[in-house]
Amino acid sequence: MTDGSTESKNRRLEYTTQLDQEEVKRELDRLVQEKLDRLSENVDASRFEEELQEKAHQLEADKAAHYRSKGENGRASRTGGASQDPSESDDHVKVYAAASAALKRLGSYRPVGEGFIHRTWRLIRSLKKARLALAGEAWCTEEVRSSRYRAVFDDCWGPLVDSWDEMWNCAWNFVTRAGTDLWDLLLIVADLLIAAAYYAGSFFYYIWDLLWDVRYWFDQHKRNFLAAFATVVVTAVVSVVLIQSATAYEYTYHGRVMGVVKNPEDVYSTIDVLGDKLSKAAGVAVSLDVERDMTFRKVMGLTSNVQSDEDILNTITYMKDLQVEAYAVMLDGEESVVLESEGVAKSILSEIQNEYAGERKDTEYTSINYDQQIVIQPVYCLLGDIWNRSDAKRYLQGDPSISMPAHITIRTTETAMYTEPVPFSIEYVNDSSMYTGVEELRSEGEDGLEQVVATIERINGEEVSRTIVSTTEIREPVPEIRAQGTRPIPVAQGTGQFIYPLISYTLSSPFGMRWGTLHTGVDLAAPMGSRIYASDGGTVEFAGWHGSYGYLIIINHGGLYETYYAHCSAMLVSAGDEVVQGQNIGLVGSTGFSTGPHCHFEIRYNGTPTDPLGYL
Repeated sequence: MTDGSTESKNRRLEYTTQLDQEEVKRELDRLVQEKLDRLSENVDASRFEEELQEKAHQLEADKAAHYRSKGENGRASRTGGASQDPSESDDHVKVYAAASAALKRLGSYRPVGEGFIHRTWRLIRSLKKARLALAGEAWCTEEVRSSRYRAVFDDCWGPLVDSWDEMWNCAWNFVTRAGTDLWDLLLIVADLLIAAAYYAGSFFYYIWDLLWDVRYWFDQHKRNFLAAFATVVVTAVVSVVLIQSATAYEYTYHGRVMGVVKNPEDVYSTIDVLGDKLSKAAGVAVSLDVERDMTFRKVMGLTSNVQSDEDILNTITYMKDLQVEAYAVMLDGEESVVLESEGVAKSILSEIQNEYAGERKDTEYTSINYDQQIVIQPVYCLLGDIWNRSDAKRYLQGDPSISMPAHITIRTTETAMYTEPVPFSIEYVNDSSMYTGVEELRSEGEDGLEQVVATIERINGEEVSRTIVSTTEIREPVPEIRAQGTRPIPVAQGTGQFIYPLISYTLSSPFGMRWGTLHTGVDLAAPMGSRIYASDGGTVEFAGWHGSYGYLIIINHGGLYETYYAHCSAMLVSAGDEVVQGQNIGLVGSTGFSTGPHCHFEIRYNGTPTDPLGYL
């Protein structure tokens, strides 16, 4: 019982172990297949098999070492299934772990898109690693070492070598196939050429036979054929003669029917002679161009009104709307005036240019341009459309008396040299004999002179801009000398004695009745700008415009006395100023109601005008 139960137990154990190993194998195959599916694009199968082989060899070595340590009995007991060594149940675990480790390393062993440089570098590292792994191993033979190195080479460079082989194979296949196709194409072309030559030859032989048949037919019907040919020729000649005798040409001039001629050459010859005669008579180039002006229309029938050369000459001579060849002046592409010749047009433009940009003394033109684009070109027009020379010039110059003038614009730039005065300056000198504020001319000033070079731009002769280029002094200006008083003005006060307000004067109108009214003062005529002096000291009450008096100065001298100074051209004092006797207070003028430069002088006592001559 014991032996039977033990044997049954061993069989069950062996069966269970076999099941476990098959399960492990299936699981391992599943995991390997799954990993291979995920890494199908990047996994190198040879490297994967090498990993598994290395792990299998390592596992076999571990097993052999374990068996040697246990002895032959231990191995037999394991083989027989009687032993219960714990390592027996761990074999499938080791196989699974080894395969899993190989798969993990395989997943990151080669990166995606590995190129030649990376593969070469990995080849060097792998060879070095394999050499170190095999060094000192007694069981490693040259065959094993060569196999290991070949596996490393195939793993690193195998895909590159395979790719080159595939590329060369593909290229060879392409060249071979292309050569075969080209040969077939050449055979097809040759067949086509042979067929074309065959059909061409057949057609040639057919035509040749046909020509011989025609020749034989003519030989048999020679007389009939010649008779028919002669009949056709005679009929054609008669027809041509009849058609020519019944054919004429109707000629028109610019759409107007002029007559009928037998031949257009008759009109050509007549117009050649007529054109020269009309040109001499009209004084312009009369051009009767047959191709341009004449049109011909063929008419049929026996016409009796065919014109002779003389009739053609008379018909054209008395035409009123003759076309002539003339020249138009185009402004910016538009026709402005039409003249009889190109020379006349150029002459008018030259005259206009000389009027605006003619020769000037000390002037040099740097540019003369038209603002418009001016072109002279030949035109054909009626004889009456040619402009008169003077009207054309006035029109182009923009004469306002002509409707819608063209107005040519000529823009010139010139370099001119001229002289111009240099204003003199005023210098002042002090004079202690004159009161402060009093000025006196001692010597006249004189302007200087300088030479100027300038660039001047003109439009139709009118200056629009001027730029000074340089100046050169010819004569220095002489300054004007004026004396100004420095003597202190004494305290203003009335002396009771009045003096004449002018040093030099002419009594032009006394005090009294004049023109039916009272003349309230005396008029002292003097040159314009003569100095007016205070008749006595006092205070200025008024200085300004006062109606008919013009510019008026009123001085209050105290004691109810006032003096008036009217018609001044300039006032040198203001209201509130204190003046002394003999102080210059204004200048003679002719402002207000005045017939000439003079000083209207009044002396008033308590507001009433009195005769100044009784006080002076």
